[in-house]
Amino acid sequence: MRADVVDLFEFDPALTHLNHGAFGAVPRVVREAQDRARARIEVAPMRAFRDELPQQLAAARETAAAFLGLAADSAPLVRNVSEGVAIVLRALHVGRGDDVVVSNHGYPTVSWAVQANGGTVREAAFDAAATTTDIVAAFTEALTPETRLVVIDQITSPTALLLPVAEVAAAVAPVPVLVDAAHVPGALPDLNIEALGVAFWVGNLHKWAFTPRSAAVLWADPERRIDLRPVVTSWSHGEPYPASFDLQGTVDHSAWLAIPDAIDFWQRLGGWDQVERNAALLRRGADHVAKALGAGSELGGIPSAPCMTLVPLPDGVAETQEAAEALWHQLYAAGFVVPPVSFGGRGFVRLAAHAYNDEDDYARLAETLVTLVGDG
Repeated sequence: MRADVVDLFEFDPALTHLNHGAFGAVPRVVREAQDRARARIEVAPMRAFRDELPQQLAAARETAAAFLGLAADSAPLVRNVSEGVAIVLRALHVGRGDDVVVSNHGYPTVSWAVQANGGTVREAAFDAAATTTDIVAAFTEALTPETRLVVIDQITSPTALLLPVAEVAAAVAPVPVLVDAAHVPGALPDLNIEALGVAFWVGNLHKWAFTPRSAAVLWADPERRIDLRPVVTSWSHGEPYPASFDLQGTVDHSAWLAIPDAIDFWQRLGGWDQVERNAALLRRGADHVAKALGAGSELGGIPSAPCMTLVPLPDGVAETQEAAEALWHQLYAAGFVVPPVSFGGRGFVRLAAHAYNDEDDYARLAETLVTLVGDG
């Protein structure tokens, strides 16, 4: 890995990290900023919670909104996408007799949340090589008269696909759409969230925007905001939206307070220019791995995310969840943090790229994969 960049993080030097999209990576300076935020609270906890946190959290929230191209008063902070999903399900009163449509590429906790509320999950199924037409058709065909909500990933987690959110939202209207944008902030430029035609959008900041974990942004269409409530009713109760989400009890707010430092780090590292460099590196790396394995690096259909992509593994490799899990442990033992994926009865490896990676990382991964699984 790139020594000039990797030292900015706290990675285990024995590992090659090619999976930034999973849990992100907190830079040293951001972790230090979070530590300072905690320390400031401990100096005078009463003053911090009574007098200082409201203004500090408002500033952090406004910084996050500006980073996403949103109005300062349009988007509260939440802990993660899962919390945002819970808030939306409660606002819509999803329960028994209600259907929620998700895709077979969706994050499983969304479906579990629907089921925990008593709702029924309907699946829009399409393969990794699907076209926009295929995906729109899958979502519209999954609708029922009882459908209360459609959930679509803007970037899918298992398959790293960039889904046609606006086209699906238009096709399923008037059913409201919630966008699971867990992988989007800091990875996908030109968001224009308000133009997507969706009711709700929630994205994590800890994956690609370098915040500490437990920092995310929830946006809602103005007509929907009146029904949104935080998971915990506490000292922000009665405040106007979105400040009503700020103080949810005596919890650790330091991840939110470090948001400005994280976004500053993202910008100093190169911002969108760095994202373009990451994407170019990933394309070269994926091509190298694919050629070594005797596989194509293009799935066809819709594009992959800028900084994550799938590379097919040889036939018979990682075709089941159990086999993918076994390969994960083999790769980790060889010093690679990279997830094999079983999807649709086919095995893949999901690659990512960030500033700390270089082409040698993918060359060494290719050699290791050929040793472990062959070259097709």
